[in-house]
Amino acid sequence: MVIHRLLTKSISRFIFSLGLGILSPIFTPIPAIPAEKIIIAIPDINIEDPIEIYLPAFQIKITVKSLENFAKEGQYTDEFILYSELLKDEIKELQQLLRQQKKEVQELLETPFDLDPSIVEAFMEEPAGKEALKRLGEIIQTGENQNGSEALQRAFELAVADPDGLTIINLLKKFPGDIFIELQEGINLVDELTERFVEENRILTELQTQAENVAVSQDKRNFNNLPDLRKPGNTRWEKQSFTFRNPNRDRSSPADIYLPNISRNQLIPVVVISHGLGSDLNSFVYLAEHLASHGFAVIVPEHIGSNAEKIERIFAGFSRPVDGMTFINRPLDIKYLLDEIEEKIGSDPRWQGRLNLQEVGILGQSFGGYTALSVAGAPLNLEQLRKDCQSEDTRFIFNLSLLLQCQTINLPLEISTNLGDERITAAIAINPVSSGVFGAENKGLSQIKIPTMIVSSTEDIFAPPIPEQIYPFISLTTPERYLVISKPATHFSFIAEEEETSASIELPKQLIGPDPNLAYPYLQGLSLAFFQAYLQNQSQSLLYLSEPYLQYLNQEPFTFSLLKSLTKADIQRIINNFSEQVTEK
Repeated sequence: MVIHRLLTKSISRFIFSLGLGILSPIFTPIPAIPAEKIIIAIPDINIEDPIEIYLPAFQIKITVKSLENFAKEGQYTDEFILYSELLKDEIKELQQLLRQQKKEVQELLETPFDLDPSIVEAFMEEPAGKEALKRLGEIIQTGENQNGSEALQRAFELAVADPDGLTIINLLKKFPGDIFIELQEGINLVDELTERFVEENRILTELQTQAENVAVSQDKRNFNNLPDLRKPGNTRWEKQSFTFRNPNRDRSSPADIYLPNISRNQLIPVVVISHGLGSDLNSFVYLAEHLASHGFAVIVPEHIGSNAEKIERIFAGFSRPVDGMTFINRPLDIKYLLDEIEEKIGSDPRWQGRLNLQEVGILGQSFGGYTALSVAGAPLNLEQLRKDCQSEDTRFIFNLSLLLQCQTINLPLEISTNLGDERITAAIAINPVSSGVFGAENKGLSQIKIPTMIVSSTEDIFAPPIPEQIYPFISLTTPERYLVISKPATHFSFIAEEEETSASIELPKQLIGPDPNLAYPYLQGLSLAFFQAYLQNQSQSLLYLSEPYLQYLNQEPFTFSLLKSLTKADIQRIINNFSEQVTEK
């Protein structure tokens, strides 16, 4: 493997950096004997560049007290000096780095992580938390070949509840017994992470270049002379709130409708917006208002089994994690919502004869993206997903959304998995989770027959673009399909920022990425053009669903690209070309 060969040349650089850095608390009252030693198992090392060196497998032992002393005083103990001399040729660059960033390393070891103990405990009950601990426990062990997940959880719970707060040093001190770090497992993980990261970034870069090349061959349009779809329309509208009932739920669900003030002689096109996990009715207000101002009735249901209230209750300890029935209930929410509105049209004078419910558009983000694809006609494949989720596939290390999709494994196979609704005639899925739930190679998506747009974010770590959007797009067979790649957008770039409350969970700015307000106009313009074209049959709007239009809009920090066709062969060609370039170097 090319990447492995390149990493091996500098493997010794990881001996201390990975051995210490891997302990950064990315996870989480049982008394335990505190750890005294960190034992790092070093595998055989063969280095051919710059000189040939061979070191047999051995162990490095560092006391937690020595590491704590370094964190407090910045002084290296005899242990550090001994191993530095032993490996002085191989860790020269690391020594220099540590000298330059000594203060930063000390601060990393001693700085408390501001985490609420209840949130940590709730996360440990989530399948994602358990799976993450299990994978990390393969590297940080309680003894040779003994998974350290349970010990990590104890250490994390004790450290986060400690008056001094959660720090790396405190986490090490709370770890029960000596800490064994299986460096080879860590190296394998870094190896695979590096390969996937480089490969996926290369694919995304090449796809953006491919879109630009397509634009060169297309007719140039002067978009300055065309209406700016990013601007609000002239239609007045009013917002109404109501409730609807999904019989599978124990209570009614709230919903909002943004209803344009249009003559009763004209049917109003309808768009439904489905929010993501942990979001609510307010997550896409900016988009609902924009579409309403252009004459669309926008209906926003709240999915009460996976909304913000549900997540808050999980963290507060009053609710269980999201279960598999949520994958069934979300599409059914859309069905029963439209059913109830049809009843209102027939009985309520305010609604009578106003809404076109025979040609409805849907837009969803993340879990809502899954919802949109499901009601658009993609059936679930629970049997295949159950097999995938019970395997030891390393995809689960790198794709958090699969842990969510695997919540469906306990659903009975006889449950209805065809959740499409014929009233849905156009769909936009933003950052959808879809790689597992629709079956091997996303075969379920091939059954979608309506115009579909998939929007992907290059910096999305929760629903990674290659498995969750790029390959699913390839599986689409509908002739009206669009793949939009947004850079450097994240999973949160299109979600409206809400006012902070005492119950809200503040996300780190690194996860949110560039100011989302700068990304909203792209989505407003593209979604308006898409629904005008496919709900109102406005052929002029197709001009906006093009790479030249996005190039016209693009400005830092965001750039958007659009493709209308893509094959597996295209992806494989990119991978092969990249591998050849790396080999030549």
